[in-house]
This record gives sequence, structure tokens and C-alpha cells, in this order.
Amino acid sequence: MNLQLEIERIFAGKAFARPLFYSHPGGLRFELSETGGMIEQFLTAVSKATKICRDIFVDDAKLVACLRIHSGSNRFAHRPQIHALRSAGINLPRGCSIWSEMRDRDEWFCEKVPEFWVNVAFEAPATLLQALLWCALAKDFGVIEPKPKCAVFLFNLNKHAMVFPYDDRGMDVVGPNKDLLSQLYRQHHSWLLDHDRHTMDNTFA
Repeated sequence: MNLQLEIERIFAGKAFARPLFYSHPGGLRFELSETGGMIEQFLTAVSKATKICRDIFVDDAKLVACLRIHSGSNRFAHRPQIHALRSAGINLPRGCSIWSEMRDRDEWFCEKVPEFWVNVAFEAPATLLQALLWCALAKDFGVIEPKPKCAVFLFNLNKHAMVFPYDDRGMDVVGPNKDLLSQLYRQHHSWLLDHDRHTMDNTFA
């Protein structure tokens, strides 16, 4: 399976649009971290994200993960992230999909030097779900390792759903599977982000 083509097909070429929740009407946005010290906030975020994601990947032996790396002018500068994943017990299989995309010109540091996003998509056992969420949420915590320092997207391509834990504060879940999203809305209603709760209520209540 060509993961790049499947991701682009299912999510209409907008899988990596930011902010994801506003780019995919009818999605969900969850609040993760709560009060407390840095470590407590991080562990709470990982725990809540894991519980939500287990309801997305229930009965699935595998999931698809995609690293999205800002590479500057080097469109294949993804080796440090792969090494960080290995230290978390996540080994990329052979045959993973790797592709690059040029960033918008107005986002370049120097207008004469193009910058790229590098995407590395691969299948992983669902048992690695918590490790992948750890890596996704650790990127803004200086004292927590391992952290690949990149965005991590998780896909259930069979159920047409994707998850983006954008930092310890929140996580977006979007996709054309409205039945699954409605189920998540009911099961985890208390964790919906209050700022966008009205929008979600209008869709699912």
C-alpha cells in the first residue's frame, strides 16, 4: 500500500492542514493536560490521549503513523527523528513512505533558500500507541526524553480517521467517519476543549 496516496485520498489532500480542527469541519478537539507540575501535566496528557486513541484503534492490530519534519533546505533531514523513535522502542519498517513538500514561500527563513516538510509514514503495531503518543507530546518538554522534535500524526485508514496530538494541551481527531467521531464525542464528552465545545455540540449533540 502506498501510504502517501491513501492518506491524500481519504483526507482529500488536507491531512496536514493546520489548524487541523478548523480545516476539517465536523471534527473533535480534546483538552489533554490539566493543572499541576510539568511532569504531572505531561503524564495526564499521555494518559488521556491513550484512552481516546484506544477507542479509535480498538480491534486493530496495526496503525499508521506519520512523522512531519521541518527540514529547512535539506529535504531528507529526518535521521535524528528516526534515532529518537528507536530509543522509544519504535523501529521503522522497510518500505515506509517518505516524501517531501515545499513549504509556503512566505514561511521561509530566507526568501532565496526553499524550505521543506519531510513526511515519513509507516505501519506500526497498535501496541506502540502509547509510545508514539509519548513522542508526540514530549516535543515541547525540555526535560522529557525521548522526543523526536517533530509532529506525529496517527491514522486508522480502515476507519477513515486521523489523530493529531499537537502538544500537551490538546489533540484533534478528524475524518469522514462521522459514526466513529460521534461515538468519541459521547464517550469522552467531558474532555472536549471548552473553547470549541459549542462548535462540536452543534455537530454531534
